[in-house]
Amino acid sequence: MDVDVMRPYVQEFRLDNCARGNQGYNRVLLQLFGYTGHGKSSFINSCKYVVDDGLYQEYAKVAGSEDKPETMKRNSYKLTENITLVDNRGCATMNKYETGAIYAQLGNFLPLDTEVKWNHNFEDMLKITLDSESQDTDSDFIVPVFIYSADKGMTDNEMDELKDFLEKARDITGLFPTVVLTRKLSRNLPLVQDKFRKLGVDNMFSIENYTAEDHLKTRRKHEDIAKCLYEIIKDVEFKLKEERNPAAEKRKRREIICVFAHQRAMEREKVHAITAAALWAMQREREIERENKVCILL
Repeated sequence: MDVDVMRPYVQEFRLDNCARGNQGYNRVLLQLFGYTGHGKSSFINSCKYVVDDGLYQEYAKVAGSEDKPETMKRNSYKLTENITLVDNRGCATMNKYETGAIYAQLGNFLPLDTEVKWNHNFEDMLKITLDSESQDTDSDFIVPVFIYSADKGMTDNEMDELKDFLEKARDITGLFPTVVLTRKLSRNLPLVQDKFRKLGVDNMFSIENYTAEDHLKTRRKHEDIAKCLYEIIKDVEFKLKEERNPAAEKRKRREIICVFAHQRAMEREKVHAITAAALWAMQREREIERENKVCILL
């Protein structure tokens, strides 16, 4: 489909024009999340470039390296009057001990445009969800968008991490994440696409981001990025044919995150208990060895 067809659809999308009206939603929140250094910020700049149809600008600052991520906040960027892109803070791994703040971001419980801190314990997570009651976030229709660089490849361990993570993101938001693969020209692309399909990903798009160094407009890049946005918003329109309740959805998200935080706290306590027992056993064994040596000497 031509860019000149897809771009106006995204620009002119209105929640009020959906089959059942807006049902209490005021905007669509495209929640970008994933590993650090995989192209979330560049994707935002590319989307703005395509949709605004003007000069390239670096709205979201791009990290110089994967080890020094630029996004430490949950930054928001208005794409249209009804669609906002959110550059959530990424993390180095997706294991269950490092994903609490990611889930809080996805659930829309952390304020936009504020610093995101890691390693929240159960009390922290509970406080976050309670504090969110004062925020007007019920009216956001949340769409999870997972950004992954094909250049990085994917190990079996990462597949295991991502399987649980993507499913939890689906549970929290009510939508299975759309996957956007950056670095479309990478030779790893077919392998990475196949692995995401095995993880049950249905909506998957491959793109090449525009950058400050390379922002010469090309039909192919524009079409790929426009198609990604077009299909995501088409899915939003489809989902809003159902009867929905924004406040009830927020309560469900809160419950899921609180249960997750509680389970994680219990698992940590169990690990600490096992570690303490192991240390005590080692110490006791050394004491017995010393006692035996004394008996021999006597």
